[in-house]
Amino acid sequence: MPVKNAGPYLVPCLDSILAQSHKNWELIAINDGSTDASKRILVDYASKDGRIKVQDNRGSGIVKALQLAYEQCSGQWVHRMDADDLMPESKLKLMFGAAEVGSLVTGKVEYFCDERTVGEGFFKYVAWLNGLMDGGDFWRDTYKECSIPSSAWLIHKIDFDRIGAFNSALMPEDYDFSFNILKHKFNVIRLQEVVHKWRDSETRTSRNEEQYFPIAYIPIKVHYFLELHRSESKELVLWGAGKKGKRIAKELIERRVIFTWVTDNIKKQGKDIYGVILKGEESIGLKKTQLILAMSSPEEQVLVQERLDRDKLINNEDFFWFF
Repeated sequence: MPVKNAGPYLVPCLDSILAQSHKNWELIAINDGSTDASKRILVDYASKDGRIKVQDNRGSGIVKALQLAYEQCSGQWVHRMDADDLMPESKLKLMFGAAEVGSLVTGKVEYFCDERTVGEGFFKYVAWLNGLMDGGDFWRDTYKECSIPSSAWLIHKIDFDRIGAFNSALMPEDYDFSFNILKHKFNVIRLQEVVHKWRDSETRTSRNEEQYFPIAYIPIKVHYFLELHRSESKELVLWGAGKKGKRIAKELIERRVIFTWVTDNIKKQGKDIYGVILKGEESIGLKKTQLILAMSSPEEQVLVQERLDRDKLINNEDFFWFF
């Protein structure tokens, strides 16, 4: 568990770990240069419970803290926790009860906030994630968002080492972890219970560090699309020329990937952007292409999906939604 200026949220977090009905655990807490009372709180808890171990980060940042924590692990099963969140009492019991080597265990999540009402966007994300746990293709929308919720997974060290543990340089690290589970074709065991409670706070990393903003996810999405799903036998088409589409185009150009760029915006058709002439979608034959879809309008997304369905195109084979 990386800890940096967790403030008033650290004590409830630690108490939720101590309250676990499954008692055979160890907590490796890495103090990542905290300037508040976080380290003092960690040391105090460690002095009262030998299962808690505290160390200062040798470098700085979440990834360095995770790498150091993993070095110190003596158990055979690995789980990540965030210092401002909460564990339901039965979390570890449920996850250990379902765990198998060669698989990853995950489950449902919920957001909470002590200071205000949780935003609608968070509720939509949780509804999407929890929908994945209910059934169907777990990876169906993996280029929209991270499919494996952060701090809501358990994996054996043998399998964790196979995917490189926390040693990837790709960010965000939790999205990279999710793609690596897909890449290595691990079975995903989905629990129907809530196994993690995310705190929505003003200090949350995803709110304050640019590398965790949604637009910053595009490089890692492009990286894994090209590695895992790109079919060289098909023409690659990028559909959408808004902010997100332009960022994707830049990534493809930097990687010297040849693609056709289309837009429904008549004003942009025929324009040269980054050395690529934009076309109308009527100029392409959808059945002979791989589509990266980057339009932001919900109405436009619905219309495009209806067309894809009429043409019987296959998600994550013929088309890929990059939200």
